[in-house]
Amino acid sequence: MDASTLAAGASGPFELLLALASEAAEATGMAEATEIGPLGASWPVGVFVTVLGLCVGSFLNVVIHRLPAGKSIVWPGSHCPSCLALIAWYDNLPVISYFVLRGRCRRCGSQFSVRYMLVEAATGLIFLGCWLAYFRLGVRDGADHLSVYAVHMVLAAALVASGVIDYERKEIYTSVTNLALAVGLVGSFLWPDVQRVGAFDHRLPDWTGWARADALLLALVGAAVGAGVIYVTRVLGSLAFRKEAMGMGDVYLMGAVGGCLGWEAAILVFFMAPFLGLAYGLWHMLRKRGSEVPYGPFLGLAAGIVMLVQDPLVAYFRPGIEAIFFQ
Repeated sequence: MDASTLAAGASGPFELLLALASEAAEATGMAEATEIGPLGASWPVGVFVTVLGLCVGSFLNVVIHRLPAGKSIVWPGSHCPSCLALIAWYDNLPVISYFVLRGRCRRCGSQFSVRYMLVEAATGLIFLGCWLAYFRLGVRDGADHLSVYAVHMVLAAALVASGVIDYERKEIYTSVTNLALAVGLVGSFLWPDVQRVGAFDHRLPDWTGWARADALLLALVGAAVGAGVIYVTRVLGSLAFRKEAMGMGDVYLMGAVGGCLGWEAAILVFFMAPFLGLAYGLWHMLRKRGSEVPYGPFLGLAAGIVMLVQDPLVAYFRPGIEAIFFQ
């Protein structure tokens, strides 16, 4: 379709702009559906995404260590925190090098925290598990698209980094959560399947007549709902306990969850996270009375569960919700 045909079919400048943008996106290959077919479900792809997850986990260790210290996450390269010797590439292989070197620096012999290996292994397993769930097992309708998987893995990486930092330092950095939110918003605009997979009945609302704009608006609604429910809880909790009940970092974290997964997922995460954190919270308060309990790890864990089982959860709870609010 050429520009003259588009102009003839557009009733105004806004409609013409939308039509031209849509045509440009299609011309550059940004199709709404980015399904990669049987190739995406092949085991070589599974091996690739697992290795990719391990490498991402290695980078997350850099973020977890340097971001709270105010250091660059780009320079210098990986080095021993004790003797400052640069770590060679063959000593920096995710998970493998930790066991080969027995968790020690080759040069000075100082012990590395086991957390480095655990973060790498966990991230690799997350990438592999979601690939299995989306492309091999089909646990989520419409999730077997590269765009959906990519956005979800960016969110998962942000949740891992934020969860570990929050657990260790009781802080969540907006530079991490805002990056995930930005990826969710941009990804939703470029590939509406990102929002369609988490939308009501897997259908986008027809708000503007343009799927990309509708998906972006739905992502913004998800971000607002995710951040809003935590913010209201924070305000009410602070009034009830007469002290800050929840940090603003949790608000930004849930905004990213809602922007990437949708508003229904954000609601599910909101109600699931307290149950996941209940046992730890009780143990923590008994062990360290009055100390702060990090909530970010449990929001991240709940979001990971919702990524995998949102469809059966929505199918189970929706009849009751509709009976209460719509009948």
